[in-house]
Amino acid sequence: MRLALSLALSAIYWLLVGISAWIITLAVSLDISPMTATLVIMGTIFFAIAVPAAPSAIGTFEFAMMQVLEIFGVSREAGFGFAVIAHAVFFLPPTIMAAVFLSHEALTTACRRRDIIVDRRTQKQRRPRLNLLHIFKSSLRRNLIVGVMLLMLIGFACSDSSVETVVSTPTPPPTSTIAVPTIPASPFPTATVMAPTESTPTPVTSPRTNPPTATAVPEPTARPVSVTVATPVPSTPALPRPTPDARRRGGTLNLATREVIAHQDVHQDVSPALSTWGPGVAYSRLMRYRSGPDIELPNLAVECDLCESWEMETPTSFVFRLREGIRWQNLEPVNGRVLTSEDIAFSYVRQSQPTFANAPLMRNIDTVQPISDSEFRITLEAQDADFFSALADGHSKIVAREAVEQAGDLRNGPTVGTGPWVLKNSEPRFIHEFARNSQYFEADLPLIENLRFHVLPEQATRSASFLVGVLDAHQIEGSEARDYLQQTPAPTALMVKQPGNGLEFAINTDRPPFDDPRVRLAAFMALDPWKAIEEHWGGFAFVSSGFPVTEPGWLMEEREQRRFLNRPRDAKALLQDAGFTAPIPVTIKLGDFGDEYLATAHSINIELRTVGFAPEVELVNRRTFGDDVWLGGNYQMFVGPSAPISAPNGYLLPVLHSSGVWNTTGHADNELDVLLEAQAVSLDGAERRQLILKIQERTLSQAYRFMPAARTTLWTWNSKVRDFHPNFAGFEYIHWSRVWLDG
Repeated sequence: MRLALSLALSAIYWLLVGISAWIITLAVSLDISPMTATLVIMGTIFFAIAVPAAPSAIGTFEFAMMQVLEIFGVSREAGFGFAVIAHAVFFLPPTIMAAVFLSHEALTTACRRRDIIVDRRTQKQRRPRLNLLHIFKSSLRRNLIVGVMLLMLIGFACSDSSVETVVSTPTPPPTSTIAVPTIPASPFPTATVMAPTESTPTPVTSPRTNPPTATAVPEPTARPVSVTVATPVPSTPALPRPTPDARRRGGTLNLATREVIAHQDVHQDVSPALSTWGPGVAYSRLMRYRSGPDIELPNLAVECDLCESWEMETPTSFVFRLREGIRWQNLEPVNGRVLTSEDIAFSYVRQSQPTFANAPLMRNIDTVQPISDSEFRITLEAQDADFFSALADGHSKIVAREAVEQAGDLRNGPTVGTGPWVLKNSEPRFIHEFARNSQYFEADLPLIENLRFHVLPEQATRSASFLVGVLDAHQIEGSEARDYLQQTPAPTALMVKQPGNGLEFAINTDRPPFDDPRVRLAAFMALDPWKAIEEHWGGFAFVSSGFPVTEPGWLMEEREQRRFLNRPRDAKALLQDAGFTAPIPVTIKLGDFGDEYLATAHSINIELRTVGFAPEVELVNRRTFGDDVWLGGNYQMFVGPSAPISAPNGYLLPVLHSSGVWNTTGHADNELDVLLEAQAVSLDGAERRQLILKIQERTLSQAYRFMPAARTTLWTWNSKVRDFHPNFAGFEYIHWSRVWLDG
């Protein structure tokens, strides 16, 4: 009975604690749920009493509170303000009550000794029986007094006239000057190569060729910069927009981003944390990638964003017409003026500057010529099948001249776009907050009132945040995705293939014995990538040729891939035919990019040894792998990631063409070159698809390189999220404007 009573009182206590904590969050303007508030308080109190601390856990309580709140996207300054008030609310009343009732009930050692009585019949000492009713009444009387004081203190904390909570914004250190390396330019049109993150190779000048160099692609720095958030200009209220029948407006969509942005200039940074998961979503582009329930992924199909229509005059000349009445967001210094063709020309010329990270996207554009306020002509240097992909890429933003000229660049803002979201607050290490653009040119969008990107670098933190309801949608990879599907009944989930993102395997054809195609093919046939995918990637990967694809029909079928892979008997026969009877020594350069890469390399080692190779694995750090191996060509074989590339020709021409600046496998293949050059200029979708399939067959049959494990990511979301049909190709983000919340 006492146990049941104790459990019941404990449950009631924690319920009241959670409600009290939630009321305090309202007082200091922290937008978290009552359940989250309860978890925060419980986690903090458990930590505060578990470690050595000063009286009343002063210091440890505040530290623990700030750490727990940071998981939910609350800045340390705001968390400290909440912690101080919560500490006072939850520790002062019990302390005061203890002082009062200690003397009242005379709970001293002497009194406890007098409570021991002597049983006259047995002459043994015993304690009096517990009177549960007396204990309950006494406890109820004390708890009522504590509760009244607690509510009074909470009311005092929540009163605007009594307490004013000031949360200061930290002044971040000044940004440092970043040395900008050069990237080799492709001799072919629109070789759109995106800069690497810290987990991918960093491009440097290839030693094989000396073509004209293009812009550097700096890695984003982890140091935050001070951000100027544009100030709204008073305007007349927008007219009510019609609401779709089946969808609801309002609510806040909470998402996570993995990286801290270096600055806000969308033309000078390739980081997706800026373009797609941060301030960059305030901007529009001329074109965008299509998304919706009818789009089968992966897909690079494009549609108009700012444009209303376009016309091809010649294969190198296009005339675009803008939608009517598009206005910039009503923020200083642009003040809601109408978008014109001059804005398009200004943006593309600015992005094309050789020192800008996203200049490669504009490489094939010769001129941008305004015809009128709503029409302009783009002329290309050469015919290019990926031209529209460059315009739709999430980095090809349209920016306002006035915003750039205010400070000379956009590194510290202001962020003023024509997109569906208006940037309201940006704290680079914690959160980016947006409000719905009521003047957005697509009248029905966006449906969500507020959008938030919480900066959560750790995967475990993002997963925990989703499970407790802080995040509304979440991306999971590898074995964690498999475990989530197995442990979650009827999950809402979407699997997205990423053909150019994963583990790549390549052989250097310049070095014996791999100058013999039979030896190279034997190495390919020794490998069983499907087994490695199940064992080391949780089934969340697939075999790919390593480059982005425009549509699923570009992906080579597994039965075709198996003609060149997982055939160990044929591999042994090829080595015998090539005259090798003793084990063939080979060194595998392995990039240190995580457990999945290490485990897959171990499997490759065993499989190669089984058919007649004597491999040794040499582990290299990430920087060495990018500079010396992937780009430098210093390897016999390598296992590691490919550079992030957003368009097919960004990989096909620089990497696979015999004259490509990043052809470090060293092959010279005229048959392959003819196929590559033909697809690069083909504007016929069916024709290009057939050329792409022949290219993949050629690279596998000649055993140059392929991707044994291209990632498949899992997106999951909670039950209130509706119409979530994303397409993340080319750093797309328009799909968030079509999401709505049910309840």
